[in-house]
Amino acid sequence: MSVVPETNGDRGDAPRRRILVVDDDDGLRAGLAIGLKRDGYMVQLAGDAREAIEKLAGMDFDLILLDLHLPGAINGLSLLNTIRTERSPLNLPVIIISGSSDSANIVTALRDGANDYVVKPFDAGTVRARVRTQITLKALKDVNDHFLRTASHDLKKPIMLMLDIASQIRLSAQSGEPMSADDQSALDLLIDTGKYMQQIIGELLDMGAIRAGRIHLQKQPTDFGAIVRQAVAHNSGYAHGKGIELGLKFSPGLPHILADELRLLQVLDNLIGNAIKFSPAKTRIMISTLIDGEYIVCEVADEGPGLSAQDQARLFQPYQSLSNKPTGNEQSTGLGLAICKELIALHQGEIGVRNNVTRGATFWIRIPARPPPAHEATLAEPGMTAGQAT
Repeated sequence: MSVVPETNGDRGDAPRRRILVVDDDDGLRAGLAIGLKRDGYMVQLAGDAREAIEKLAGMDFDLILLDLHLPGAINGLSLLNTIRTERSPLNLPVIIISGSSDSANIVTALRDGANDYVVKPFDAGTVRARVRTQITLKALKDVNDHFLRTASHDLKKPIMLMLDIASQIRLSAQSGEPMSADDQSALDLLIDTGKYMQQIIGELLDMGAIRAGRIHLQKQPTDFGAIVRQAVAHNSGYAHGKGIELGLKFSPGLPHILADELRLLQVLDNLIGNAIKFSPAKTRIMISTLIDGEYIVCEVADEGPGLSAQDQARLFQPYQSLSNKPTGNEQSTGLGLAICKELIALHQGEIGVRNNVTRGATFWIRIPARPPPAHEATLAEPGMTAGQAT
């Protein structure tokens, strides 16, 4: 492989982008490589899927040009599907180059995650222009992700300091002279605002990490019942402050699961917190667990307004504003449920919602279960209430 120029085409000193060309035609690979190197890209070549997989394991790429008809046991479409299990179309664009102009093949490739499709024989200038378009889109996405990560990290420390100062003021006021109602209201607003900013930062960082494929679960044998009880305990004060009762009902004999405890707790915190957020006072939220075949299920059923068909259709998408309004004027980033969906998918599980027969809605998650170790007993008992959760 030859050394590429120091700059990347007309982008001055921008970082040089690396492209992988995967095709069994030696002449086509060489021709594409010459043109792409002239444009300032770093180019690697692979003649089949196995060679491509080796190169993908050894280095990062910004774009792949991929032939559908490759020799060997793994064809181009199978390789594309393998790539998409790890990298999204935004993080690693793939342009298909194929001798087939069959619309069914084109639709299949685009459906399975290809960013573009070029039919052989092609004009090299057209291919390079399409490469430039995808690289530019990825570069914009990289800049956006970098900005979000940097801004979020830079904001975390001053917000923590602000909350710490506010908490100290509150403690001092409790042990000394009483605060005026206006001062107390202002202090409460300061603390609530800081907590909301912390939530925004956390959810932006999580969504950015999910999109970049940087979230890796730390799975271990986990007492699912203990996580549910902890999530209820986290939200019991919130529910009490709004006059809402939390109930717990465990199915007997719950198996342990293989899960990331913190991420699963994050999902349950979100589902229970959302139920409280949209429920009116003097209602009840029931958190139930049950076994469904090879899955363990947790359901959060509220007595709120329920969900319209339009809201259900976009519920787990990022930055969605729903028709229902929080009953305590709480704020929301519109990212929580989208993050929950991704975290449950990483557990090979499912998440969903249904309206109840009477009133309210039930959010549910299903996680693959495994039998508990023989020396461990199930700690949860059926019929527990929120007051028994620890």
